[in-house]
Amino acid sequence: MNHRGACACDNDTGDGAGVKTSIPHNLYSKELMFGGVRLPAAGKYATGIIYCDEKTSSEVEVEFAQLALELNLKVIAWRTVPTNKDAIGVVARKSEPLSRQVFIECPSDLDQKIFDRQIYVLRKRSSHELIKEGRRFYICSLCSKTIVYKGLFTSDQLWGYYTDLKNPDFETYLALVHTRFSTNTFPSWERAHPLRVIAHNGEINTLRGNVNLMKAREGVMQSEIFGDQLTKLYPVVEPNLSDSGSFDCVLEFLTMASERSLPEAVMTMVPEAWQNDKTMPQEKRDFYQWASCVMEPWDGPALISFTDGRYIGAVLDRNGLRPSRFYVTRENILVMASEVGVYDIDASQIVLKSRLKPGRMLLVDTKEKKFIQDVEIKTHIARSRPHSEWLQQKITIDEIRNANFATASDELKSTNLLRNYPFDPRLLLFGYTTETINMLLVPMFNDKKEALGSMGNDAPLACLSAFQPLLYDYFKQLFAQVTNPPIDPFREKVVMSMQSPIGPEANLLQPSVKQVHRIWLQNPILSIPDTNVLKSNIHRGWKTKVLDLTYEFEKGVRGYVDCIDDICRQGFDAASSGYQLLVISDRNAGRGRVPVSALAALGALHHFLIETLQRMKVGIIVETAEAREVHHICVLLGYGADAICPYLAFELAQALRDDCVINSDVNNKQIYNAYAKAIEMGVAKVMAKMGISTLQSYKSAQIFEAVGIGEELISKCFRGTASRIGGITLETVAKEAIERYNMAFGDRLFDTRILRNPGNYHWRNGGEAHINEPAAIASLQEATLNKNWNSFEAFKSTTLDSVRKCTLRGQLELVTDQNKVDISEVEPASEIVKRFVTGAMSFGSISLEAHQTLAITMNRIGGKSNTGEGGENSERYLEKDSTNSRRSAIKQIASGRFGVTAAYLANADDLQIKMAQGAKPGEGGELPGYKVTKEIAKTRHSVPGVGLISPPPHHDIYSIEDLAELIYDLKCSNPKARISVKLVSEVGVGVVASGVAKGKAEHIVISGHDGGTGASSWTGIKHAGLPWELGVAETHQVLVLNNLRSRVIIQADGQLRTGFDVVVAALLGADEFGFSTAPLIVMGCTMMRKCHLNTCPVGIATQDPVLRQKFTGKPEHVVNFFFMLAEDIRNIMAELGIRRFQDLIGRTDLLQVSRKGSSKSNSLNFSLLLKNALELRPGTNIVGGSIPQDFQLEKRADYKLIQMAQNVLDGVEDNTTIKLLINNEERAFGSTLSYHIACKYGENGLPREKSIDIFLEGSAGQSFCAFLSSGVNVTLKGDANDYVGKGLCGGSVVIMPPDNSTFESHLNVIVGNVCLYGATKGTAYFRGIAAERFCVRNSGATAVVEGVGDHGCEYMTGGIVVILGLTGRNFAAGMSGGIAYIYDTDGSFKNKVNLESVSLFPLEHESDVQLVKSLLNDFVRKTNSQIAKEVCLNWNESQPKFVKVFPYEYQKVLKNLEIKQGYSEESESVNEIIKVKEKQKEPAIKDIEETLKNNSSEQPLDKIRGFIKYKRDLNIYRKASERQEDWDEVYNFQYIRKHLKTQAARCMECGVPFCQSNTHGCPLGNIIPKWNDLVFNNDWQEALRQLLQTNNFPEFTGRVCPAPCEGACVLGISELPVTIKNIECAIIDHAFEQGWMKPEIPKLRTGKRVAIVGSGPSGLAAASQLNRAGHFVTVFERNDRPGGLLQYGIPTMKLSKAVVKRRIALMADEGIEFRINAYVGRDIKASGLLEQYDALLLTTGSTSPRDLNLNNRDLNGIHFAMEFLESQQKKQLGGKNDIICAKDKHVIIIGGGDTGCDCMATALRQGAKSITTFEILPEPPKNRGNDNPWPQWPKVFRVDYGHEEVRVKFGNDPRQYCTTTKELIEENGTVTALKTIQVEWNKQPNGQWSMSEVKGSEKYYPADLVLLAMGFLGPEKSLPTEIGLELDARGNIKSTNGSFGTSNPKVFAAGDCRRGQSLVVWAITEGRQAARQIDTYLMNVPSSLPGPGGIIDITRNV
Repeated sequence: MNHRGACACDNDTGDGAGVKTSIPHNLYSKELMFGGVRLPAAGKYATGIIYCDEKTSSEVEVEFAQLALELNLKVIAWRTVPTNKDAIGVVARKSEPLSRQVFIECPSDLDQKIFDRQIYVLRKRSSHELIKEGRRFYICSLCSKTIVYKGLFTSDQLWGYYTDLKNPDFETYLALVHTRFSTNTFPSWERAHPLRVIAHNGEINTLRGNVNLMKAREGVMQSEIFGDQLTKLYPVVEPNLSDSGSFDCVLEFLTMASERSLPEAVMTMVPEAWQNDKTMPQEKRDFYQWASCVMEPWDGPALISFTDGRYIGAVLDRNGLRPSRFYVTRENILVMASEVGVYDIDASQIVLKSRLKPGRMLLVDTKEKKFIQDVEIKTHIARSRPHSEWLQQKITIDEIRNANFATASDELKSTNLLRNYPFDPRLLLFGYTTETINMLLVPMFNDKKEALGSMGNDAPLACLSAFQPLLYDYFKQLFAQVTNPPIDPFREKVVMSMQSPIGPEANLLQPSVKQVHRIWLQNPILSIPDTNVLKSNIHRGWKTKVLDLTYEFEKGVRGYVDCIDDICRQGFDAASSGYQLLVISDRNAGRGRVPVSALAALGALHHFLIETLQRMKVGIIVETAEAREVHHICVLLGYGADAICPYLAFELAQALRDDCVINSDVNNKQIYNAYAKAIEMGVAKVMAKMGISTLQSYKSAQIFEAVGIGEELISKCFRGTASRIGGITLETVAKEAIERYNMAFGDRLFDTRILRNPGNYHWRNGGEAHINEPAAIASLQEATLNKNWNSFEAFKSTTLDSVRKCTLRGQLELVTDQNKVDISEVEPASEIVKRFVTGAMSFGSISLEAHQTLAITMNRIGGKSNTGEGGENSERYLEKDSTNSRRSAIKQIASGRFGVTAAYLANADDLQIKMAQGAKPGEGGELPGYKVTKEIAKTRHSVPGVGLISPPPHHDIYSIEDLAELIYDLKCSNPKARISVKLVSEVGVGVVASGVAKGKAEHIVISGHDGGTGASSWTGIKHAGLPWELGVAETHQVLVLNNLRSRVIIQADGQLRTGFDVVVAALLGADEFGFSTAPLIVMGCTMMRKCHLNTCPVGIATQDPVLRQKFTGKPEHVVNFFFMLAEDIRNIMAELGIRRFQDLIGRTDLLQVSRKGSSKSNSLNFSLLLKNALELRPGTNIVGGSIPQDFQLEKRADYKLIQMAQNVLDGVEDNTTIKLLINNEERAFGSTLSYHIACKYGENGLPREKSIDIFLEGSAGQSFCAFLSSGVNVTLKGDANDYVGKGLCGGSVVIMPPDNSTFESHLNVIVGNVCLYGATKGTAYFRGIAAERFCVRNSGATAVVEGVGDHGCEYMTGGIVVILGLTGRNFAAGMSGGIAYIYDTDGSFKNKVNLESVSLFPLEHESDVQLVKSLLNDFVRKTNSQIAKEVCLNWNESQPKFVKVFPYEYQKVLKNLEIKQGYSEESESVNEIIKVKEKQKEPAIKDIEETLKNNSSEQPLDKIRGFIKYKRDLNIYRKASERQEDWDEVYNFQYIRKHLKTQAARCMECGVPFCQSNTHGCPLGNIIPKWNDLVFNNDWQEALRQLLQTNNFPEFTGRVCPAPCEGACVLGISELPVTIKNIECAIIDHAFEQGWMKPEIPKLRTGKRVAIVGSGPSGLAAASQLNRAGHFVTVFERNDRPGGLLQYGIPTMKLSKAVVKRRIALMADEGIEFRINAYVGRDIKASGLLEQYDALLLTTGSTSPRDLNLNNRDLNGIHFAMEFLESQQKKQLGGKNDIICAKDKHVIIIGGGDTGCDCMATALRQGAKSITTFEILPEPPKNRGNDNPWPQWPKVFRVDYGHEEVRVKFGNDPRQYCTTTKELIEENGTVTALKTIQVEWNKQPNGQWSMSEVKGSEKYYPADLVLLAMGFLGPEKSLPTEIGLELDARGNIKSTNGSFGTSNPKVFAAGDCRRGQSLVVWAITEGRQAARQIDTYLMNVPSSLPGPGGIIDITRNV
């Protein structure tokens, strides 16, 4: 079985092989006789081989002999084991040990059992005591019955190296042979198997926890056998062992130190999945439950073979994730192996062919020469003690509740402690955010499951975050890939369990009733009442010690550290004093008391108790407000928590219920149950992605990697956790905890209206950085749309800033002191782009249009696009249009196996195996039925409307050898294709990649944790996987170290954007580069993060035909991006002096650490990352792919087949018959033949009239008939291994026993696991039993078999399956299509089927009957099946025993007549079936990624799809004909409010809300999506709070702002944007009406005084904020009323002065002083203000108007627009001055904009005779131009209120475009007319526009009143001049100190006087942020006033 092992770089060194046999006594006797030593009788001595070295071997032997003497044992001989060095590879020779064999005599007075134990003690003690630095010492085995020969070999080399093994005198009655394929550790001589007791194929996933807990048990273990010697055996698990070695130590210890037999010890460590198995006998179930109180399972996929010399056996993991087949012969020989065919046996001599079932044991007693069945051995062990009786004494939570009933009742009354949500300061204290509640917790409370997200994680790592992340966020969940598979926790929940005992463990070595004296919990989440009960519990003598997790605030950082130390001491004292439970609790957190991190305290306590041997004496319960998310719970469990009470989450839920945010009818218990269920599902998913099935095993297993935690903190709290880049200390954690405390309880928190929300999930203005933020997205789209290099540079600048804030690569910089080269010498862009690929985004996750656009792009540039797992239509890969080829060069093969046919594989350049996905490694996915369109169904070979599940990758990639097999299969299916394996970065991925390279992969993708996804739980998106920087560097280094780098190409993937990203990836070791999100953005993606809802508004991530029409992406745009990127790379290469891209790869010397970041980022250590791989192994070839992998395809039988069938392939003949013998080394038989057929004949295979008939005999290798094409018919007499008919696509496979076999086929196994996986068409007849996972993901094949194992027909979506016998458990899990007919002979089937997705019916309908009978007759004809014959002969008796398995979704589809062919006969019976079905309650598939339910029936308006269903309401104004008659506000408030919810429903709640971006949207950062949603849900008060958090005056902005937010609205790309202003205005007006707007008078005054000059929006905003900060504020206004522009610059019909007055009055009531008629700079000296006040803020606006530079400018009748508007407003407000009146005049307005519009409306109301406006620019287009892309402010033709009124009044639009004034004509000093001329605009070559006059276009306009509305030039200069302030080039006040400080440290400036003429929202923004800077200046500490976006950050100075 060489193909199951691995070879090193020399192709001649294996990963390890060995054999364990009985001691060949005759051989050793003869050998020692030559040396004069007479061996004692067999069994009276022990022997073993010891690895040592020449230099120290003699002293080792002396010390070993002395140690033996101490144990009364005598070494009688040493022998150098004879070896042949020439038989092994070069790599193995370099580390070859000296193999010395020792012989130890059994004293005559010693019992054999005692001798064996003393030998064990000798081995353990010598392993502990003889190992020294510089000395090699390892005992392969030491035993009186067995001997181990092993080493760093291939399986063949083992026999050539050890010459003993070829000696004729070497006789043995047992042999345990193992070949290793190493992927989780480096191979070595010592790590080869077999070990002392076991040989192991698989992975123990829970190792760290198992080892930690085994060490902890040393404190409670006692042994009657060893007594005081027991401690000499510690540690039980020797250091630095692999998972197998650790397991071996414990198993050996259990058998030696207790009275357990070897089989019982194995059962204890590797139990069956007993918790959910309804068929298991009670006595066996009770044994397993008792054993679980003794020890947690060593969990993970594993086939463990074991022997102690008498017993030899094997056990399979609980889920059957390893193959194990065995024969029993007539000679009483048992042969068990991972495959059949390894040992030639005449078929007539075989009495049984079987396989090891999941969780089952195989055992042979060599003494009794007896084969013991699983049932027999386990029944014997279960009955060996009164386990059932003992279990009666286990403690349940119900029992404790009843015993503490009075206390529990009292506690129930006082559980709802959170009364003032969202203002409970504990929410801030423990880091709760709005997103935490709304995005994570509310779905848990409502839906009992985690919420979904999409598009990956682009936020900063916790170690780079500036927003005090919790300690949990520094941990990344590890996951299974290659070394072992993840599992499906939902479809395969039969093997999952959340049950767990907690509390003290009894003595492991003495089985007794004491072991069950523990509390048995069904899940790890405790309710508040249960926690309170446990805290005070004294039932059955238990005591609980509560440890306080808080300390006094005054003690600061030091107090934090001391508190954790105190907890450890108190915990030790309690454990030593007889307490059974420790509760660590932060309940006392509050004002004056700071909580320490529950996680840090737990980890420290857990490890402290382990080290002091007290851990197993107590259970640890964590009562904390800190934990609430699934990830938090997982981390706590992983670091030692036994149970958790997240009390604040429960209290919050109760408050949300009381506020009707969640269902107001639920009680506290229902809340607990919903949350616990959601957590349970989430934790199960996290466990399952690591391949762990039981919570008990997951606890304390520490399956995390830390990113950014320093060594000291790791050592103290998280010992054993990988943290490769160092990082923060406990002091940093303390500092951030104190910052959170100050935000919660600080004295200066004066403008906190909402819960903090820095935007960790969705981008927020002013919050956490995100790589995909609005400015970068907009710039990238503009750059690629128009090939605009300025925009590309802007994109680069913005993105690199985000990269610095978010990523590890951002902490690096390029070494720039290199000799530069000219750009012309650098490799051209056309070559560089060939290294680019697009990501594996399937057609299904994205639209066909988007998918094809990417394919066309990459084909044009010579890169590669990827199909993703959704397949590709044959029309695309067969088309010949080279310019617009839609063929994806990379065809992905994922766990879903959608449409993976011979033709699909044959038409690929790369075949990529998806082991994991960056955004959700270890997880599967689901495409809901409503997304499965006809196009998708055709592509995926499924049924339209039937949902498709993508399972985790655990079907034909159980382990590295299975992955190697799949690699081989794919290479056989397309010899020309490059085979790629996609991995995700995590610690150890380099070793995994090394294994993958040895498995013959030619290309390896390393994805980062931040990749995108169409849908996943937020836990997976945020907390699984590691940055690609770590993965790429490790992979490159390890491959170089193993000299494998030249065999494979490495691709980096994950949020790559700029040339810097690509160059860093190359320098770390990558050859190629994957892009997913960036090309999507180029095609129009706006990062909505709504992919999972099918509502992508730009037609990319949707299958909705309406939305797909909105797709506007073009291949040209994506081509532009890649070439711009390549040029960026070329520029960097030139700077670095690099000409060829290849020369970049691995050059880490060109990178250095940047120290420009924060203290946190500067604490990171990048030495491992930047280690140059060539220093590890100098001279190694690192050119990826330069040495081809050797698949030895030329040796395949397929080439002989092809020759024999050539005439049929060439069309010369119609048929050929071929007869051959086959053995298990012949793998993937038929796949290369199918490749040639597919290349010639395409998807349909051979023409109907042609066939190739193949007849075989023997045992076929793995993947027999994989991807077999139509027209090929294969019949095998013999048996086959795993994966028969994998990807069957039309061929026929028949397998039956040999003619001379005598066993009954229906009782014997004939094919292995995972047969017909992903089959799309064809037939398969198996006369015998198929093992586990039969027909998984069958999409169309027809199969008949005589029995199947567990998980049959899992995920099946099509086809017909007939099973003539028993099935295993969990049949039809996830089955959504196709039909299965089961011959239920014993009536047991119903208990084995998973009914979540299928219903069961009798075989009654005629069409069903005829189908089954037809298949059975054919089965008999082709296989001679006896069972099928009997069924047919006795049909009347047989028919009632058949059960029809019919998926719900399939029924619905058939009922709706979606299927016209294939199974159309079924539709006749569907109505009848549905009637039966309607009587049942159809359960939904309880999957975290199930389709979101549509609540439209419960809610009249649809919020999710509202943007599609509802149109923007345009009727916001009163009728123009009516409103122009009055001066009232023009808005139709009544109508607006009536339709407000409908308009709010149009808001899409974007993941990247451009509306609040200060680049294009609202500079205030208004939280628009949130308050839109609140209005939609009628929560007006919370909407008000959200609004006021960012905007002081929404009543102003909601009326007068031109709404850049609406201009940037994502909906505006293809529709009219969301109505924002109206909703904003309605919220604040409603608040005033309801009396909610009351004066907020500061509680504390600072005594500081601030003068503000100017009372416009900027001055008012600053005044409001500074007043809230407690300062005394005086506002100086030169006019007679405060308000500035708001008062006199905006007409009352646009902004009622009552509204302004209302706000001014409120501000005055709050303590702000207004001084009117106070003209600072003229009447009041600014210098005087500087003396009187502590700070002076200038907000004087931009008031110098732009004038008309013409003769006669001073004529009467010419006025500035503001003069005109101000005079009218003053008159209306009772002023006595005359107004500038337009009555009966011809009015000309020069200039446009809002001011021009206001002048029109005012003049109209005054009674103007005519109104005309001149605008010098051209008339804007109706729609955006290419030079005005979204989200820029849309420069389009608009009709505002004034334009409409004039048009209604005079019949025409007043605007004249391209018009400039040439002359002012006068009469008697008064203007009477204007002479104008038309102008035209032309674009120059440099991109600038030039204006020229159009000759002959002069025109005269009568004019009695000319109003100049041409904007403003800046502030008036007298005031800044007086106090000596610097001005900028535009004449504005210059900021020289921060954003708002001037050249005078006491003077600040904000608003238009600082930044120039702008919008009202900018003015308010300026005022708010200037207030922050002033507050910081005055108080000399960072201000706690809200920053951009309303976010408060008390850590940063402004």
